[in-house]
Amino acid sequence: MIREYKSTDLNSVMTIWLQGNLQAHSFINPEFFKQNCDLVKMLIPMSTLYVQDLDGVKGFIGITENYISGLFVDEAFRRQGTGKALVEKAKQRHNELLVHVYKKNTNAINFYLSQNFEIVSESINEETNEPELLMHCNVEHNVKIGKCAL
Repeated sequence: MIREYKSTDLNSVMTIWLQGNLQAHSFINPEFFKQNCDLVKMLIPMSTLYVQDLDGVKGFIGITENYISGLFVDEAFRRQGTGKALVEKAKQRHNELLVHVYKKNTNAINFYLSQNFEIVSESINEETNEPELLMHCNVEHNVKIGKCAL
């Protein structure tokens, strides 16, 4: 079941966030993510979050306006449709979606491509000095042509 985030979800969300970042971004010093935990905790209430709740939080998506600020799924629940369901929830709420993905995170790039996102541009992340891609999905336009369909 996908539902809106509740403040009681914070510890589960932060655990999934940290573990997900450490697993997906082995090319970045782990201390970067550990040092940013407090900042992320503070920013969570400023985003709209949806969680996949299956007897506990198994994944979440954070959205700020039309930007996916985070999509993380507990390792044991990956490749089972949780990420797709969370993106579909975001598509129901927004006409277009944007997301930055590290260029070395090929699993995430392939996932978003499978959800009909397109690569728009490439830049260097100022905090990590790693190349990242900006990906975009125009939900409203793509529904008409069969992409990003709900």
